[in-house]
This record gives sequence, structure tokens and C-alpha cells, in this order.
Amino acid sequence: MRLNIRLVWINIFSLIIFIVVSGCSKTKTIEIGKTTLEHDTTWQGNILVTGDVYVPPNVTLTVLPGTVVKFKRIDETSDQNLFDIDSPYYPQAEIIVRGKLIAKGTKKKRVVFTSAEMDARPADWGAINFLGSEGNVIEHAKILCAYNGIHAHGSSAQVSHSEFIKNGVGISFKKEEETPGVPWFGKSSNLTITNNLFAGNKGGIGFRNSNAVIKHNEVRDNKFFGIWPKENTDALISHNEVTNNKKGIYLYQARGVKLNDNNIYDNRDYNIAVAEAQDFPIDASNNWFGSLNEQKIAEMIFDKKDDPELGEITYIPYRDSPVAWRKH
Repeated sequence: MRLNIRLVWINIFSLIIFIVVSGCSKTKTIEIGKTTLEHDTTWQGNILVTGDVYVPPNVTLTVLPGTVVKFKRIDETSDQNLFDIDSPYYPQAEIIVRGKLIAKGTKKKRVVFTSAEMDARPADWGAINFLGSEGNVIEHAKILCAYNGIHAHGSSAQVSHSEFIKNGVGISFKKEEETPGVPWFGKSSNLTITNNLFAGNKGGIGFRNSNAVIKHNEVRDNKFFGIWPKENTDALISHNEVTNNKKGIYLYQARGVKLNDNNIYDNRDYNIAVAEAQDFPIDASNNWFGSLNEQKIAEMIFDKKDDPELGEITYIPYRDSPVAWRKH
């Protein structure tokens, strides 16, 4: 009997120690307001961003696995904006990168960038905003509730194994043509986007006058478009799953797009469509369109056959079975 009572007290004492230790080990939240990083900086744990964070040239911001970065909702009247909110800056809180960002999670410990609000919604925060920045890496991350999850003017980045959900646009990038005098003016962006999920955004991936490799991504359930190339691009779009977007692939004056060996099917308006200004032909052969019925395939492609002033989309030959698009 005494032995049993002793064992009970040992178990109770062990439980108390566990609770105390667990309570003490709770990760603290570090709040960061409007700030310019003056030297290489590492973020770890829980970070609450309440204003613009600027990573200047020659400075690297490293975000470690398991880190959760939450952004407080601010607006254009806030005193937490570092710069004018005209292009290329946002009125919402953002990370502005002129130096370098390395945000590498793991399969088990992803890096998260999201809203701090209870009623989280798209555009609660601005973007991870690369401006004339080179060598950026985002890997095994989740990016949610931004205006643009990643936005790049004249920058390079590798983005892989990440999720973009409930943003305005998942990834947006362009050649800098709007702000004369900035160091990155006239420079194209160069992004490699592989093995990611883009779902539930207003748009998946949009880019203009830039270079891109877009492979092995799942692009689905986006409100307006899946992938939207514009103007002069050197873009390889291959081995992607593009489905249930309003327009799967949308083209605006696009030239230089290589659009082959994708699964593009069951999008709501069109699988591939050209905008009014698109008068350049597009090679979209060797894709899987979810059917072997040529008439059904043609009905889901909007091009010269629908408006003689538009460019033609060449989709024949098309695949007779889906592409193995996942890269393991």
C-alpha cells in the first residue's frame, strides 16, 4: 500500500515538473516595428512585424526553420511605412529586400509568413518585396494573406517546396520600368519557381518582361488566373498541374514563352486564353488538356479562332495522357 502511494506521488511530482518546464520553454514573440537592419540578422521563433522592415544592400536576413513571421495590419496612413507607398512599395507592412533574404525551412519545420489578425484575409500585409536583389532563397515556406506573397523588381530568387495560399497574387515579378533613377531600373527579374503549391489566391504567378523557370508546381483554385506571362519573357513553363482556375494560362502580349508538357485542364473559363492585345503566336503543344476530344479541347482555348485579330495558340499535337508532373 505504501509503495502504491509513493508511486502516485512520484507521478504527480513528475507531472508538475513537466508542466513547469513546458511553461518555461514557451517561445516568446519578438515584435519588430518600422526598422532598417544595420547588419546581418537572423530571425527565429515567433516574430510580430508591425511596420516595414528594410534589408539594405550588403545585409542578409536569415529566417530559420520553424520560424513564424506574422504581420500586423496597417494602412497607408500609418507612420510605420518606411518609404513612399507609390510603386514599388506597399501601404501594408512588408519586408523590403535590397540585400538578401534566405528563408529555408524543412519538411517538418516550415518557415511561415502570414497575417497576425484574427480575421485574416488577403492583403493584410504587403509582400516579401525584392528590389534589385540577388541570390534570394525561399524554401519549405508557407506564405499566406499577403497582397503579393513574393514581389520582385529586377531581382533574382529561387522559390521551392513552398505554399502560397489566400494571397492577392502568390508570386509577381517584373522588369523595373516604372521608377527611373533607382539602381535596379531597366533590370529584368529572374526567378526559378519549382515544386510549390499555389491555391486559393486571386492569382497564382504573374510576371512581365522577365525570365522564369516554372516547373513541377500545382496551380489550382485561384480566382482569376493560374499563370499570367506578359510581354517579353524567356520563360520555361513545364510539368505543372494547372486546374480549376478561372483562366489556367492567360497571355498578354507574351513572347518567348515555352509552354509544353503541362496538365492544363478543367479551368473554369478557359484552359489557355489570350488577352485582347495578344497578337503573337504561342506554341502550347504537347500538353494534356483533360480530354482526347479535339472539339472539347478547342472550346477551352481562346485565341485567333475566336477573334481574328488575336494570335494563334498551337495546341496540336496534344498529349493523350497526363504528365507525371510531381518531382519526388
